[in-house]
Amino acid sequence: MSSRFFLLKPCRTTPAFISTLKRSQRLDLNAAKVKLETAGFAVQDVQVMLIVAATPEATLYESGKVLVKTDDAEAARVQVERLYEVLGIAG
Repeated sequence: MSSRFFLLKPCRTTPAFISTLKRSQRLDLNAAKVKLETAGFAVQDVQVMLIVAATPEATLYESGKVLVKTDDAEAARVQVERLYEVLGIAG
């Protein structure tokens, strides 16, 4: 599954989906945390990634990848689009 600006595929090791940006981009996790919290997301900073406590839960990496913990592809796509929009990455 893909959109104009990211690819979404099932994770091989866990019931989840992982998104990859089509155009490589590095994220400032500190700035990302502030944006996500301002948008109402509860975020746990574990230094190399951010865990976004939402339904479904997501993990955001500096590379711009997002791991969404769900086996529902549509729920994963919606969550990834929501997070990328808050971060200013949306298409």
